[in-house]
Amino acid sequence: MLEDERATKETALKDATKYVLLAFAISWIAWIGLVKLHVSEGMLYVGSAGPAFAAMILSRNRANAGSRAPWLRALLFVVVLASCWMVITLYFSWRGGFGSAIKIDPWLLLPSACPAWILSSHFSRDSGVRSLTKRLMHVPGVWSFIGFLLFPSILLAGDLIGFALHKPSVHPGPSNAGFGMFGWAALFCLFNLLFTATQEEPGWRGFLLDRLQKRFSPLVSSLLVWLPWALWHGPLDYYRPERFSLAMYLELRVVFLIPLVILMTWLYNRSGRSIQSTVLFHASMNTFPFVIPYFPPGFALLFVAAALVVVLERMWRKNPVTTLEHTAVAANPAH
Repeated sequence: MLEDERATKETALKDATKYVLLAFAISWIAWIGLVKLHVSEGMLYVGSAGPAFAAMILSRNRANAGSRAPWLRALLFVVVLASCWMVITLYFSWRGGFGSAIKIDPWLLLPSACPAWILSSHFSRDSGVRSLTKRLMHVPGVWSFIGFLLFPSILLAGDLIGFALHKPSVHPGPSNAGFGMFGWAALFCLFNLLFTATQEEPGWRGFLLDRLQKRFSPLVSSLLVWLPWALWHGPLDYYRPERFSLAMYLELRVVFLIPLVILMTWLYNRSGRSIQSTVLFHASMNTFPFVIPYFPPGFALLFVAAALVVVLERMWRKNPVTTLEHTAVAANPAH
């Protein structure tokens, strides 16, 4: 029994190492290569799919557990591809200041194919890949809603503190009012959901965190995800139109990622390993600071929230205290 447990831990650590190397290789080669080709900014989101693609490659077990009609995957791929192309087209039309005018760019079909391939893998013939993606695509449960609402709740709590102290808040909003405030917020959220969260979370949480927790405590596992996740953004932040300064990189990618990664581990464990809950949190944290008013010092509440879940869940212990209240899909592997 002890030998089997030791072998499982060693395998998990090897898988985690392979994942980090593969995710970095896919993303960094794509990003650096595309930048050298002087492509549009939207094309760089091809590289953002590195974490999910790495997780899918390493999750393959070449076992066809139950037949899946190929046409189902093809149909879902086409539908999601068209939807993603529409979202990214509208997003960069807004970014470019075109207002209600839509700038059609056929090259944006390439980055759109990445989330389409990830989501259509729900109907993959490979049971290992299906096992991964079914934790992403399932009927939303309570923890999915908590994942989406947690970050804006923290922002609003911070804003209330600022209001009580009679301190000014930051009021973000669209630079181009052509879409309308609600339309702009919905578009921005969909973009973050499809082109950042969906392309990252199956890897960072669904694969890497999953493997690390077989050997380490949730707290240690969180920190072991935090470091490569922070470094992984390097080329993208360096080549972005508004290049990150060193101070900004340390603030956003190093300091603030620590409480975020702890909260995401808590969500992942509490939701019964639902990738969907962390995808929604990821999209939410990328969206709401640009949508609702916030009190900048109120971001300290992220550290308070992270400290609370560490203490309440005793995340320094190796075996996390989870509800194991699996989502409908997680509770029914045959689904």
